[in-house]
Amino acid sequence: MRGFLWVVDGLNELVGRVFSWAVVLIMLITVYDVAMRFLFGMPTLWAFDVVKQLYALEFMILAGFGLVRNAHVSVDVFTSKLSRRKQAGLEVVSYLIFFLPFMVMLIWKSYEFAARSWASGETTWGVVALPVYPIKTVMVVASVLLLLQGIAKIIREIAVLAGRESAC
Repeated sequence: MRGFLWVVDGLNELVGRVFSWAVVLIMLITVYDVAMRFLFGMPTLWAFDVVKQLYALEFMILAGFGLVRNAHVSVDVFTSKLSRRKQAGLEVVSYLIFFLPFMVMLIWKSYEFAARSWASGETTWGVVALPVYPIKTVMVVASVLLLLQGIAKIIREIAVLAGRESAC
């Protein structure tokens, strides 16, 4: 089990460290576009679409990384008063009832969404007509990464319930 947890954590950590740099690229393209528009009177035709897709990439692909780092929004007003074991039990139940079914549906529907986009060769509306299917494929990949990290979280919380927290 430790091997699975290590691989999932490591994969999401690697993806997070690599793709978090997309924000720098977004900033550079935006600065370039603004400079070209206001300093030289030559707006770019491609910058908005590229920045939009890069932001979508970053937002989606970093979801699993956020779960590794415990960075997702959590309302712990009530749970903070519970013991660690009770918190773990609540986490397991919540993940089984809400997270897992949602992730299965998200993977299924995003796969259909991406497959239709690949089949039609979908592009953006605009002068440049960038392909959209790669970013729609990211939805599937990001969903799988988040699901794997959620499963790792469930395993860790079950270990807490079993009194074997140090085993994970």
